Amino acid sequence: MSIKDRIRKTFLELIAIDGIYPYEDAVIAYVEKRFSEAGVSYIKDSFRNIVVKIPGTGETVMLSTHMDIPEPAPTVKYEEDGDIIRATGENILGADPKTGLAILIEFAIDAIKIDHTTYMPLEFVLTRGEEVGLHGAMNLDYSKISAKMGLVFDEDGPVTQVVTQAPAFVKIDALFKGKIVHPREPEKGVNALQAACNALSRIPCGYSTKGVTWNVGKFKAGTARNSVPGSAELMAELRSYDTALVVAEGNRVEKTFKEAAAQLGGTCEIKNTLEFGGYILDREHPLFVRLEKTYEQMGLVPNYFSTFGGTDANIFNQHGIRCVPVGSGYYNAHEYTEEAHLNDMVEIYQFLQKFCSV
Repeated sequence: MSIKDRIRKTFLELIAIDGIYPYEDAVIAYVEKRFSEAGVSYIKDSFRNIVVKIPGTGETVMLSTHMDIPEPAPTVKYEEDGDIIRATGENILGADPKTGLAILIEFAIDAIKIDHTTYMPLEFVLTRGEEVGLHGAMNLDYSKISAKMGLVFDEDGPVTQVVTQAPAFVKIDALFKGKIVHPREPEKGVNALQAACNALSRIPCGYSTKGVTWNVGKFKAGTARNSVPGSAELMAELRSYDTALVVAEGNRVEKTFKEAAAQLGGTCEIKNTLEFGGYILDREHPLFVRLEKTYEQMGLVPNYFSTFGGTDANIFNQHGIRCVPVGSGYYNAHEYTEEAHLNDMVEIYQFLQKFCSV
């Protein structure tokens, strides 16, 4: 069977498996079965991330993607149009992350059959819970990882797409507390909804300050039409390339929310958490030297760019593993028009063969 047919088969088997966090059990079982049948040794850490270590020559490289999808997809409907596999508009395809996962499974299976002088030492890291907060990377047992550079297959487009800068992320969870009363006597209560709106009016969504995005993604308040709301909750986030700036802005949000609630006689309990720092990578690093050499060998032109989204690469870089997200052959991630391009996936496999060669 050609590598293209193998990748297609593995990808279609993967998208047939549901797997949002924390319910990736079936995906994990599939990966374990494929590796066991092929004689690929693997370990699972306490968080059930999967790590494969294959000996080689030279500096170790990490190859990573995640195993969870962003929303339930128990019955994926898709169509094939030549080399494109496309969701039909009724569900996501799960191509993010399963294009990269299919490629890495097949590459690992082939890599163990090759003489150890052909490739660099390889560490495959397959994580859980990326979509909901990079949980797998945060909980990875780094004592099992020796690589100091790597590639993360978690970006739209062909393998020439390379993310060199990503933001820091602050999570805000706020609970406004008031006093619930009957609306016939509103003066006896404290309207928590009004307190929350008072707070939000001071920091409009969009850009909270120059260089920092601010978004409130979820809000709920009250219990009934005929009750003054005694509580209001919101979930929000801040992002910036400047970690110190976004931390300072998180502290400003916290102070503002508490003051706004107190002004109306209420209180605000807030969790203001730096989830992960940002990164910008030095183009002189050996990782980029190897990338440039590989692109040149394949006649490809890389597109280095910044993104305002986070991936496992944020966490890996914090742990001293210099890595970049690269295109994984999927398009329209998280949408009901999501696609996987088989030609891109085969090219990524071929790219790995050259990138990992001694």
